[in-house]
Amino acid sequence: MKPNRWALSLVATMICLLAFASENSAQEDRWLNYFPSVARLNGKLIQVTKYGYPTYGAEPDKDEAVEVPILVLQKPIRVRPKQDSISNSEWITNVSFVQLIFSDDNNATVKRYLDHEIVVAGTLSIGKRMGQFTEVVMTVKAVNPTGKPF
Repeated sequence: MKPNRWALSLVATMICLLAFASENSAQEDRWLNYFPSVARLNGKLIQVTKYGYPTYGAEPDKDEAVEVPILVLQKPIRVRPKQDSISNSEWITNVSFVQLIFSDDNNATVKRYLDHEIVVAGTLSIGKRMGQFTEVVMTVKAVNPTGKPF
């Protein structure tokens, strides 16, 4: 007895759904931690203009324009606090953009890797301070454009 087209179509659909579900659950099983843990992220480095000091957009004509380095992640991440953490105590999911904070003041690193796919290693924090424009920010310790993320 030959299987009909409807049965084959149903089987193919079920296989696709199972593959999709397992891919999502594997991605969602992984949690990153806030400072002091080191995380590695993969994405495209862009720069966006935001309103800065003194009112951060409340009075745009009085505010300075600041260039903010943002990593557009290849896959969204989830971040959780350590059990004993006081300052970074929020669980945040579905993070697709992370502001990067580099140690060099002249933005040489940003200029070098702008509009490129990169891997960065550093510590994550909640973006609550003035001048932090994303839910999660990373203080970058190293940039490795050819490395693989965890």
